[in-house]
Amino acid sequence: MATKYTSKLQSLKSAQQYIAGFNGDTPEIQYIFIGKTDTYNDTDTPNDIAESIDVNNRTFRDMIAAKRVKASDINLVIPRVDWTANQIYRQFDPQQLSVDLISSNTSQNLKPMYAFTTNRNVYKCLSNNAGAISTVQPTGDYTTSNGVVTTADGYVWKYMYNVRAGNKFVNVTNLPIPTRNNDSTETDTVFNLNNSGVVEGELTTIVVNDGGSAYRNFTNVRVEPYVTGNTILTVNSAFLLTSVNTVDGVAAANMSISGAGIPADTVVSSIDDINNKITISKPATSDGGGPNIANNLSVTTRVFVDGDGTGALANATVSTTGVVSKITVDTIGTGYEKCNALVFGTGTGVDSRVIISPKFGHGFNLAKDLVANSVMVVAKMGQIDSTENGLIATGIQFRQIGLFRNPHKHGQNTAVTNATANDIVTQVTTLQLASGISYVTGEKIFQGSSSTVNFAQAVVHRTVTATEIEVTSIDGAFRPGVVLEGVTSGASRIITAVSNPEFEADAADILYVENSNTITRIDGQAEDIRLVLQF
Repeated sequence: MATKYTSKLQSLKSAQQYIAGFNGDTPEIQYIFIGKTDTYNDTDTPNDIAESIDVNNRTFRDMIAAKRVKASDINLVIPRVDWTANQIYRQFDPQQLSVDLISSNTSQNLKPMYAFTTNRNVYKCLSNNAGAISTVQPTGDYTTSNGVVTTADGYVWKYMYNVRAGNKFVNVTNLPIPTRNNDSTETDTVFNLNNSGVVEGELTTIVVNDGGSAYRNFTNVRVEPYVTGNTILTVNSAFLLTSVNTVDGVAAANMSISGAGIPADTVVSSIDDINNKITISKPATSDGGGPNIANNLSVTTRVFVDGDGTGALANATVSTTGVVSKITVDTIGTGYEKCNALVFGTGTGVDSRVIISPKFGHGFNLAKDLVANSVMVVAKMGQIDSTENGLIATGIQFRQIGLFRNPHKHGQNTAVTNATANDIVTQVTTLQLASGISYVTGEKIFQGSSSTVNFAQAVVHRTVTATEIEVTSIDGAFRPGVVLEGVTSGASRIITAVSNPEFEADAADILYVENSNTITRIDGQAEDIRLVLQF
């Protein structure tokens, strides 16, 4: 058992600070990149990858092109959890571990405490009906019942926000989450937020830790005739002999009682076991009792919500074995900070716990509510022009994507600034050549005595013209006037000129790298590159 922990809120803070770094007068300079022309050790199965200085340097040298990240390209995200029938969704509970609330457990058929529905709404589960399976997809937003949605399967959901169609931060594994954190009066048109759905001290759920024993509900209690104004009822002795031996097996103080002539919200004030009598809290409003079976009374287990808020009403479900199996909140309360649910009945031993919304209410801090700790960075390469003004060729392959920051222009010792950072850059080196046999895309080329003993080597990225090629994965420095040898093609041609890439190799900070299956760029195609950074 750990004796300390770092809050998930620290991860959220780091994620938010990362996003904030792209705003202001001196925004963070970062680029999403594509790279790796050649295969993985002569196969096309992505290699495992782990951080080291050498790997980071190799990644930069394998780079083909990069696109600058703007503030509009970044958003907080959470794992996507599509609502699916016949699953059990965890319910919000401040006593549960945060990591459990947002995780699945396949063996127990458990899903996280939120769901994304077909109407593109995100809902937070406030009550899962004592661990029932969910069979009804929630619908509706903040305009009804402050966003609290009760479905026919007994689930209670809270509308959180909507994800518009076309939002670029949605994919099969992630959902964007709004960054509203501090002001519940803020509204927007991007995620359909509104402060009317944020209610402080909402009470929607009561958990039964121990259901106790010997609880009974009666719906057919026979009493002797009574008249208007009576507050004392006599239980028919024949009924007692048939059902229980004494009145304390039927009723107890503070239980609910109802029937003909009994006002609403009447409770049992006391019982007299010796004389088979029940005293009620309100006088009868009409005559009742007697042999007419329609006048039989109901005496049921009562749940009293005792707290500093208002409005909460609940009822208990009693099993055939006398156990309180669940407590259902019939009317949602508000304004609660402290609260207990007291159960009055024929039995004893119920242990219940009231769940109240977080401070300021569900949805006030959406990212905190749903335990967000990740950022998605998105770039679309070739969105308007497939070649991005000729800087990223089509007909090429790449196998690696990633993110870097603080690059340096080639040959410079200072990082680029907001004014000098181009939106699209090419990271290939261009070699001008004398005429001769063509080199093969992806082959190793070198200058020196052999492919293993040389002063410069690289991989052919593509052939531009008969006398020009682009190369990546450079080690060393190519020299004009010296022969360039091809390992696969056998080509041997003199380099006449060298054009360097935009950024200096190894000078930037590599933040994220992902090996992937081969992606081939074709004319008319744009690549959506999405990176998810966890904090």
